[in-house]
Amino acid sequence: MPFTLSRYIIVSILRGFFLVGLILVALFSLILLIEELDEVGTNSYTVLLALQYVLLHVPQLVLDFATVISLIGAVIALGALVNNNELVAINSLGGTPRHIIVSVMSAAVLLMGLVFILAQFVTPHTIQAAKVMRSLALSQQSDTVNSDGFWAQKDKQFLHIQEIRFGRIPAQLEIFKFNEDYQLHTYIQAEQVDIQQDDAWLLTNVSLKTLTDAGFKTEQREQWLWTSFLDASQLGIIVSEPQSLSLTDLYRYIQGLKERDAQSYHFEIMFWQKCFIPVAGIMMILLGMLFVFGSQRVMSASQRTVLGILAGVGFYIYTQVITHFGVSQLWAASVVALLPSATVLILISCVYLLKRAH
Repeated sequence: MPFTLSRYIIVSILRGFFLVGLILVALFSLILLIEELDEVGTNSYTVLLALQYVLLHVPQLVLDFATVISLIGAVIALGALVNNNELVAINSLGGTPRHIIVSVMSAAVLLMGLVFILAQFVTPHTIQAAKVMRSLALSQQSDTVNSDGFWAQKDKQFLHIQEIRFGRIPAQLEIFKFNEDYQLHTYIQAEQVDIQQDDAWLLTNVSLKTLTDAGFKTEQREQWLWTSFLDASQLGIIVSEPQSLSLTDLYRYIQGLKERDAQSYHFEIMFWQKCFIPVAGIMMILLGMLFVFGSQRVMSASQRTVLGILAGVGFYIYTQVITHFGVSQLWAASVVALLPSATVLILISCVYLLKRAH
């Protein structure tokens, strides 16, 4: 098939993806903005900051609805080509069903490549930036975040965190404690923190300096349990939610948990689900092709859209059921994440073989 025809099909499919994605993202961004307007006026949180918060969530919304966008976009775009007899024209110009499928899958690979880029390089930064901006605007604490790290203070204690490893592990931490005369009497420096609970921080490789009559006394300890004064909103500024981490950070965080013999199963589920988002998206596009090319009658755009939405909702519900059941049975994390897409592939294969048999 000529390259021009292939490019036309790819552009048509991508246009369908873009249109559906724009509608879904705009709808849920509006819902998120309405929720945020309830907080406008609290401390320094303004409408402009609320809009900024919503815009920073757009990449995450695209990621969340990638499979639905893939399915509905493919159904609408391919349906339009069928209804306008464009596929007939393409066949007359030398295009075969195999060429058409290759063109559609090329568009799918481009879309899923974008999804991977969003998951790995974009959403971790935009979601964390949104959290920091919102928390600082709503907080009554004198927290600051700058190029020097995170600073917070309470009851004559100052906390400084220079680095956040893998999005969830505070590192290069300093604690300054002052007496009633605001004179420094304790200085604690730690290489890394294991947050066991919100207020229970296990510091590792600790240097503890205490002021005595003879001067500062220095102690070196492998571990030190410190009671943190940060509340949940402050902790959210420095610690990312697992679902917003990049694939590499989430993988490294899981390996760190395993090294400490800590529970990592639920984080592994999140990791594999992120890995298989592109796979699920491609399965949805194949399912969309089945709806269009497998239909024995011409359906309107609205009928195909409704069909795509129902299939997308059904896939989402099935994914949730399989995930909860697999977790309860302690199935391997990769199996739990891959099973929904594998089920769709088996369904498509069975329907295709049945149609060929007839």
